[in-house]
Amino acid sequence: MEDLFRVKAESRKEVGKKFARRLRKEGKIPAIIYGEHKETIPISLLLNDVKAILKSEKGENTILRFQRDDIEVDAMLKEIQYDYLSDNIIHADFIRIDLDKAVSVNVPVAIKGQAIGVKTEDGIFDFVTREVKVKCLAAKIPNAFEVDISELHIGNSIKAEDLVIEENIELISDPQTVICAVTAKGRPEEVEVEAEAEEEEAAAVETEAGETPEDKPKPKAEAEGDDKEEKK
Repeated sequence: MEDLFRVKAESRKEVGKKFARRLRKEGKIPAIIYGEHKETIPISLLLNDVKAILKSEKGENTILRFQRDDIEVDAMLKEIQYDYLSDNIIHADFIRIDLDKAVSVNVPVAIKGQAIGVKTEDGIFDFVTREVKVKCLAAKIPNAFEVDISELHIGNSIKAEDLVIEENIELISDPQTVICAVTAKGRPEEVEVEAEAEEEEAAAVETEAGETPEDKPKPKAEAEGDDKEEKK
């Protein structure tokens, strides 16, 4: 398989900060492989291999084949843990996959072109959703969904349902999710300013009239009812 990334891993029994520090000095990090209702496997692997996975064409969606002793395990990267002070990678989680079963993954959206609404109509381009969730065989995971925004005018948008997705890939994200849109400059602010102006004008009219809700004359029926109460 062309997209398969082979990773050499070593079994490990030791845990704890001291062991992790020793691994890092050797250019390695601790990790685990789990999933598919099988036992969790503690391993260690080269930090450079993890970095190579992240920099590969499919990144986190790369299919991995771990070689541990005489055992091979197919997996994908699930989570990376970073040191909060240095941003160095300190641990990795990998999840087992069956190449004959569909997996759910997030696939990035790649923007192509320049929107006509920005180029000639002075609009603003808003990249709202940068990845969508799909379900398919691991070997069929696309690198990205390319979106051509050249024909987007002000007021136009592209939604998840507009993406070009192959038949063997199922869209899991809401089809109505907005991927990107072109809006007019200042439109939201203008609406807000107009609303505030209307409120201020209404308040000014009331002030000039010198009336408050208590000052306004009551309906006739209500006034008559009040008179009856007084007579009693």
